[in-house]
Amino acid sequence: MIRHRFRHERPTALADAVAVLAEAGPRARVLGGGTLLVPEMVAGEASPDHVVDLGRLGLQPVRLDGDDLVLAATATYADVLADPRVAEHAPTLVAMASGVTGGVQLLNAATLAGSACQAAPGSDVPGCLAALDARFRLASEEGVREVGVDAFFLQAHRTALRPDELLLEIVLPSTAGRAHGYVKLKHAASSWPIATGACVLDADGRRVRVAIGAAGPVPVVLERDVAPGAGALAAEVAALLQQTWDDVLADAGYRRSVAPVAARRALEQAGVAP
Repeated sequence: MIRHRFRHERPTALADAVAVLAEAGPRARVLGGGTLLVPEMVAGEASPDHVVDLGRLGLQPVRLDGDDLVLAATATYADVLADPRVAEHAPTLVAMASGVTGGVQLLNAATLAGSACQAAPGSDVPGCLAALDARFRLASEEGVREVGVDAFFLQAHRTALRPDELLLEIVLPSTAGRAHGYVKLKHAASSWPIATGACVLDADGRRVRVAIGAAGPVPVVLERDVAPGAGALAAEVAALLQQTWDDVLADAGYRRSVAPVAARRALEQAGVAP
């Protein structure tokens, strides 16, 4: 049970939503699916004065914009898995979403934008979005600004979002027809990942973008040539992982040791010699 009083704002226009955030600032929280925020409020870990519910904004969950696939703030995992445009233009995202821990209720309610804003180190989402070179459209009363994935995830549970902003859309450049791979390592089917590896080849098939998630506070990205004997993957990953994540699932040393394995398996899925 939520034990504190708050205003449940249900705006029907984006301007009204950002107006609440502009006035309330850090005293407001944005609600997409509620699978992260509501448990925090029940546990007393979050006690906002205003909860800005995006459910009535009428956002189109998935759309195409030229060569980009655009996911709205309200796009759920179920939306991602059901839409053929996602399967065509971002198959890596489908591979990630299909392996997310949780039942039908979670898939129908939880949003990718919520997971991105939570920026939990053990989440599947940040690493996958890093591999896809995602961009984030952040809305406020000042307008909409776009932030690249390398500038969005700042630290564990910290993003580039200001208190007066909401994440409006996630923009993914189309990777249709490109080889890709997604792997996550975890103790059990119901546990959070210890390390994830995601990769996508470029349009020419000569370069590959590899992202490692869950092993550190934020995902790290490696871009390399696709060539037999490129080698040295473990050393490249170790050089990128300046900080590793330590929690009850695995200590930092173990995560550092298995991160190259996740990257290697993702590359092998994509048909790339590690």
